[in-house]
Amino acid sequence: MSGPRPAKCQVLDLQATLLASNEAFKKQAESASDAAKKYMEENDLLKKLGGRDSEVKVQEENRSLKADLKRLKDELAVNKQKLEKAENEALAMRKQSKGLTKEYDRLLEEHAKLQAAIDGPSDKKEE
Repeated sequence: MSGPRPAKCQVLDLQATLLASNEAFKKQAESASDAAKKYMEENDLLKKLGGRDSEVKVQEENRSLKADLKRLKDELAVNKQKLEKAENEALAMRKQSKGLTKEYDRLLEEHAKLQAAIDGPSDKKEE
């Protein structure tokens, strides 16, 4: 019975992927933030030591780390939006599935009644 996976499973897979991706981006942002703090501390130390060339390099590195941090935070925000959208889609699909199941059950019951109505008179004729 293999075939295309139901849309509900696909949405749940997407949701799980987005959650994992969201966590990864969050950890990257935290790591970049920690690294920026470390480099800022090193920068302060170098300033105290008076190394002008090192100071310029550290400032460039700080700018680069701050840019990385901003990029990671932006990616995290985008992934949070995607996750929220996927969760909303999954909820909508669950509601739709529930409605379709209810309608299927109703039609199955109606079919059984109609089948009984059709089969009933023919059985009496055969007796």
